[in-house]
Amino acid sequence: MNEPTTVTYSLEEMFSRLEQKIDKLENKLEQKIDKLEQKIDKVEQKIDKVENKLDKQSEDIATIKATLQAQQPLIQKIPDLAEKVGELKNWRQIVIVTLTALISGSITWVIRGGNLRP
Repeated sequence: MNEPTTVTYSLEEMFSRLEQKIDKLENKLEQKIDKLEQKIDKVEQKIDKVENKLDKQSEDIATIKATLQAQQPLIQKIPDLAEKVGELKNWRQIVIVTLTALISGSITWVIRGGNLRP
């Protein structure tokens, strides 16, 4: 039971096996690192695209704000213009009623013979 065990491998073989295993592990690690770098590059490209879109949208928003600020005085005049249009509608109604009265009165005068006597 207590017999000593003997190693049949030489130290050189063991070191060469260890070196091979280490080389394989290094290769696997390098491949994984390369894949991760590629993924990181893709993510960075996507981030750049999103940043470009955000820049364009912020420019569009700035343009819209500038347009709204330029139109603000016009928007503030709308109630005054609506009031004036309402006044014009009243005058139009008065003119229409007056013209209708004049025309109907003239037609009645012509039908009665054109005399001013009753």
